[in-house]
Amino acid sequence: GVCLNAVDSQSQVTALQWAAHDKELVSAHGYSHNQVILWKYPHMVKVAELTGHTSRILQMAQSPDGTTVVTGAGDETLRFWRILSGSEASKKQRVMASESIFNDVPR
Repeated sequence: GVCLNAVDSQSQVTALQWAAHDKELVSAHGYSHNQVILWKYPHMVKVAELTGHTSRILQMAQSPDGTTVVTGAGDETLRFWRILSGSEASKKQRVMASESIFNDVPR
C-alpha cells in the first residue's frame, strides 16, 4: 500500500474511530494531552479538541446512533462526548423530540 497522508497529532494516539455518517475521524490520545480530537476527513483539519481525562485514554467506542463516543482512561473514568452529527434518522428523532408537546411538562 501507499501512505496517503500523515498528520502529527503531537501526542500519543491510543484509539481511532471513523464517524458513521460524515467524513470525520475521531482520535483519542495519551501522553501528553489525554484529549479527544475530531478531524474533518480527508483534509485532516481539527474541528474540535476535547480535554477532561487526567491520564491516558485507553479505549474508545461509538454509540449506535453515531452521535456520541465514550472514552475510558487510566484515570478510572468513562467520559461521554457528543461530537458527531449522526445519521439523518437520528437527526430527525432529535428534532421531533425537541418539538414534542411533552417538553413543556414540568419534571
